[in-house]
Amino acid sequence: MQVVTAPDLPPPAGHYAHAVRASGLLFISGLLGVRPEEPEDRLLGAGAQAAAVLRRLDRVLATAGLEGHHVARLGVYVTDVAHWAPVNAACAAFFGPHRPARTILTCPGLHHASLVEIDAVAAFPEPSP
Repeated sequence: MQVVTAPDLPPPAGHYAHAVRASGLLFISGLLGVRPEEPEDRLLGAGAQAAAVLRRLDRVLATAGLEGHHVARLGVYVTDVAHWAPVNAACAAFFGPHRPARTILTCPGLHHASLVEIDAVAAFPEPSP
Protein backbone atom coordinates (compact mmCIF):
# COMPACT_ATOMS: atom_id res chain seq x y z
CA MET A 1 0.00 0.00 0.00
CA GLN A 2 1.08 3.57 -0.65
CA VAL A 3 -0.16 6.71 1.10
CA VAL A 4 -1.00 9.59 -1.24
CA THR A 5 -0.86 13.13 0.14
CA ALA A 6 -1.93 16.07 -2.03
CA PRO A 7 0.74 18.72 -1.43
CA ASP A 8 -1.58 21.66 -2.09
CA LEU A 9 -4.25 20.54 0.41
CA PRO A 10 -4.01 20.99 4.17
CA PRO A 11 -2.72 17.86 5.88
CA PRO A 12 -5.38 15.56 7.34
CA ALA A 13 -6.44 16.70 10.80
CA GLY A 14 -7.03 13.17 12.07
CA HIS A 15 -5.47 9.75 11.85
CA TYR A 16 -6.02 9.17 8.13
CA ALA A 17 -4.46 9.87 4.73
CA HIS A 18 -5.85 11.89 1.83
CA ALA A 19 -5.79 8.63 -0.11
CA VAL A 20 -4.27 5.17 -0.14
CA ARG A 21 -3.25 3.24 -3.25
CA ALA A 22 -3.76 -0.52 -2.98
CA SER A 23 -4.24 -3.30 -5.53
CA GLY A 24 -4.70 -0.98 -8.51
CA LEU A 25 -7.22 1.23 -6.71
CA LEU A 26 -7.04 4.62 -5.06
CA PHE A 27 -9.21 4.93 -1.94
CA ILE A 28 -9.87 8.63 -1.28
CA SER A 29 -10.90 9.75 2.19
CA GLY A 30 -13.96 11.88 2.75
CA LEU A 31 -13.54 15.50 1.71
CA LEU A 32 -15.76 18.11 3.34
CA GLY A 33 -17.50 21.09 1.78
CA VAL A 34 -16.27 23.27 4.64
CA ARG A 35 -12.62 23.88 5.47
CA PRO A 36 -12.05 24.89 9.11
CA GLU A 37 -9.44 27.47 8.06
CA GLU A 38 -12.00 29.18 5.76
CA PRO A 39 -15.04 30.15 7.88
CA GLU A 40 -16.82 31.71 4.89
CA ASP A 41 -17.25 28.19 3.46
CA ARG A 42 -20.16 27.77 5.90
CA LEU A 43 -22.04 30.40 3.88
CA LEU A 44 -21.91 28.34 0.68
CA GLY A 45 -24.88 26.29 -0.41
CA ALA A 46 -24.73 22.55 -0.97
CA GLY A 47 -24.03 22.86 -4.70
CA ALA A 48 -21.11 25.23 -4.18
CA GLN A 49 -19.75 23.07 -1.38
CA ALA A 50 -20.00 19.98 -3.61
CA ALA A 51 -18.19 21.77 -6.45
CA ALA A 52 -15.42 22.78 -4.01
CA VAL A 53 -15.14 19.20 -2.75
CA LEU A 54 -14.88 17.90 -6.31
CA ARG A 55 -12.08 20.40 -7.05
CA ARG A 56 -10.21 19.05 -4.00
CA LEU A 57 -10.95 15.49 -5.16
CA ASP A 58 -9.42 16.43 -8.51
CA ARG A 59 -6.23 17.56 -6.72
CA VAL A 60 -5.96 14.25 -4.86
CA LEU A 61 -6.53 12.36 -8.10
CA ALA A 62 -3.90 14.46 -9.91
CA THR A 63 -1.37 13.78 -7.15
CA ALA A 64 -1.81 10.07 -7.90
CA GLY A 65 -1.65 10.64 -11.68
CA LEU A 66 -5.39 10.12 -12.22
CA GLU A 67 -8.35 12.16 -13.48
CA GLY A 68 -12.08 12.27 -12.84
CA HIS A 69 -12.85 9.61 -15.43
CA HIS A 70 -10.84 7.14 -13.33
CA VAL A 71 -13.34 7.39 -10.46
CA ALA A 72 -15.25 4.13 -10.22
CA ARG A 73 -17.31 4.86 -7.10
CA LEU A 74 -18.43 8.00 -5.32
CA GLY A 75 -19.86 8.15 -1.81
CA VAL A 76 -21.83 11.33 -1.17
CA TYR A 77 -23.12 12.38 2.24
CA VAL A 78 -25.49 15.34 2.63
CA THR A 79 -27.22 16.81 5.67
CA ASP A 80 -30.61 17.09 3.95
CA VAL A 81 -32.27 15.31 1.04
CA ALA A 82 -33.03 18.79 -0.37
CA HIS A 83 -29.29 19.02 -1.22
CA TRP A 84 -29.55 16.10 -3.67
CA ALA A 85 -30.34 18.20 -6.78
CA PRO A 86 -27.56 20.81 -6.40
CA VAL A 87 -25.03 18.12 -5.47
CA ASN A 88 -26.13 16.01 -8.44
CA ALA A 89 -25.67 19.06 -10.71
CA ALA A 90 -22.15 19.63 -9.33
CA CYS A 91 -21.30 15.97 -10.00
CA ALA A 92 -22.66 16.19 -13.56
CA ALA A 93 -20.60 19.35 -14.21
CA PHE A 94 -17.43 17.75 -12.82
CA PHE A 95 -17.72 14.30 -14.41
CA GLY A 96 -19.42 15.22 -17.69
CA PRO A 97 -20.39 12.05 -19.56
CA HIS A 98 -18.51 9.80 -17.10
CA ARG A 99 -20.89 8.26 -14.57
CA PRO A 100 -19.25 6.54 -11.60
CA ALA A 101 -21.24 4.22 -9.38
CA ARG A 102 -22.61 6.38 -6.56
CA THR A 103 -24.26 6.23 -3.18
CA ILE A 104 -25.86 9.32 -1.65
CA LEU A 105 -26.83 9.24 2.01
CA THR A 106 -28.46 11.77 4.29
CA CYS A 107 -26.53 12.33 7.53
CA PRO A 108 -27.85 14.50 10.38
CA GLY A 109 -24.55 16.31 10.93
CA LEU A 110 -21.19 16.47 9.21
CA HIS A 111 -17.95 17.77 10.71
CA HIS A 112 -17.42 21.57 10.77
CA ALA A 113 -21.12 22.09 9.89
CA SER A 114 -20.45 20.99 6.32
CA LEU A 115 -23.47 20.29 4.13
CA VAL A 116 -21.58 17.81 1.92
CA GLU A 117 -18.87 15.16 2.26
CA ILE A 118 -17.60 13.03 -0.62
CA ASP A 119 -15.30 10.02 -0.69
CA ALA A 120 -14.27 8.03 -3.75
CA VAL A 121 -12.57 4.99 -5.17
CA ALA A 122 -10.64 5.39 -8.41
CA ALA A 123 -9.03 2.72 -10.57
CA PHE A 124 -5.59 2.96 -12.12
CA PRO A 125 -5.54 2.09 -15.82
CA GLU A 126 -4.63 -1.51 -16.51
CA PRO A 127 -1.34 -1.91 -18.37
CA SER A 128 -1.60 -2.66 -22.07
CA PRO A 129 -0.71 -6.26 -23.03
